[in-house]
Amino acid sequence: MTNDFPLRDDTLNQELQQLVNEAKQYPANSQNPTDRARRRIALNKLINAIKYSGKLSKQSKWLGSPHYQDYYDEALQLTFIEICQKIEQYKSEYDVMTWVNTIFSRRMSDVGRKDQKRGMTWSPKQQEISSLDTLNEDVPIEHEISDQEQLKEIIENDPEKFLSNEYIKGNPQASLKVILLLILEGKQWKEISEELKVPISTASTFYQRQMRNIVPYLKKYI
Repeated sequence: MTNDFPLRDDTLNQELQQLVNEAKQYPANSQNPTDRARRRIALNKLINAIKYSGKLSKQSKWLGSPHYQDYYDEALQLTFIEICQKIEQYKSEYDVMTWVNTIFSRRMSDVGRKDQKRGMTWSPKQQEISSLDTLNEDVPIEHEISDQEQLKEIIENDPEKFLSNEYIKGNPQASLKVILLLILEGKQWKEISEELKVPISTASTFYQRQMRNIVPYLKKYI
C-alpha cells in the first residue's frame, strides 16, 4: 500500500516523457509543414496532460498575497509558453513535473516581483490576453497535417456531428466546429472571443480540453 502514490507518479512521468519525446521528434525549425503541425499537436497534448495531472505546484509561498490567483494564472501561462519554446532543454534524468514546477516557481517569482515594482498597477485581464495570444502562436491547431481545403471540408461536413454537438456550456453557437473553422481562417484567440462573445480563457480552455478528441476524429476522414 505504501507504494501506491510513487507508482502513480512514475506512471505519470512515463506518460509525460513519451509526449516530450514525441514533440522532440519534430524540430522547431523544420521547413516541413507536417512536422511543424505534428510538433504542435504533441506540445498541445503535453500541456493538457500537465495541466490536468494534479501535480502542478500550488505555489504556497504566495498564498497570503491578495493577488495570489492573478499571479498564479499568469505564471502558469508563462510556464506553458516556456515549455513549448524550450522543450529540447528537458533532460530525461529529471521527472517532467519537477522540471515543470521549477520553471513555474521561477515565473511565479518573476510575476510577483514585476507587479511589486509597478506599485500594484498590474491589470490581470490584459496580461491574460497577452499570454493566451502568445500561447496560441506556439501551440496552434493541427491544420497543417494535410491539405487545408480538405480539412475544412471535413470540418464543415462533420459526418458524425461531433464537432457541432460539442460547444461551450450555455452557448450552442460557440461550437467546436465554429471554433475550428475560425482557427483555419487564421483567427487569433482574441478575435475568436470577440466573434463568439466569450472570454478568451473560456474559448481557449474549451478547445484545449477537446484536443485529444479532435485529432482522432478528423484523422478518420483524412
